[in-house]
Amino acid sequence: MNKKSPQRYVLFGTHPLFGDFVDAIHSVGGILSRVVRNMEEPPRAEGDRFEDRLRNYHDWLEKMGMDHRVQVDQLEDYVPIEGERPVAGFRGPKLEPLIKLLKSRHGLAFSPLLHASAVVSPMSVLGEGCFVGANTVIGPNTMVGRFSFCNRGVSIGHDAVLEDHVIVSPSAAVASRVRLGQGCVVGIGATVLENVCIGEGSYVAGGAVVLKNVSPHRLVAGVPAVDKKEFKRK
Repeated sequence: MNKKSPQRYVLFGTHPLFGDFVDAIHSVGGILSRVVRNMEEPPRAEGDRFEDRLRNYHDWLEKMGMDHRVQVDQLEDYVPIEGERPVAGFRGPKLEPLIKLLKSRHGLAFSPLLHASAVVSPMSVLGEGCFVGANTVIGPNTMVGRFSFCNRGVSIGHDAVLEDHVIVSPSAAVASRVRLGQGCVVGIGATVLENVCIGEGSYVAGGAVVLKNVSPHRLVAGVPAVDKKEFKRK
């Protein structure tokens, strides 16, 4: 009997999160077949560039005995391949124009991508194209919005709401009945306590402990977290 071929994925955009996406893809028995570059990559340090990450991936594939190389295309040359599953390769509100273009031009649909080790309550709802990383736990009756990103080791309590394009960084803890507004970021190892609302576009610094509501577009930091300044993404 022939061995079933792995699910093939196409990643749109390049970002330092490349390894997280590839890790999740392989955890569920898939393989990354293509990367579609939508723009020039900003300058990065050696080792952080897409070419470096792709080379590391190819080296790992070779060590695993897999004779496979990722095809790299430009967005203007992209043609869908039947059975190939699309993944958004970067996150945040700046992703939205690319998603709209891919839907209008190619009719693509983005399903959630969950690492095999993630634990998500069957009573929760995962939005279009969201990502749930390794060892993340999402409690019951929680809603994760479109293209939101819960990185490795995140804990999300019950009855929480993550609006669209939210990013929750590794090892962050978000308690029950918390609301994370559209496009906000919770930093590495931060804690957001029960019944707190983080406003749209705000940033919770790494290690912060948030005890009260945060207004939109604010940076908060510290233990307990205090307002530092207005936060606007570049």
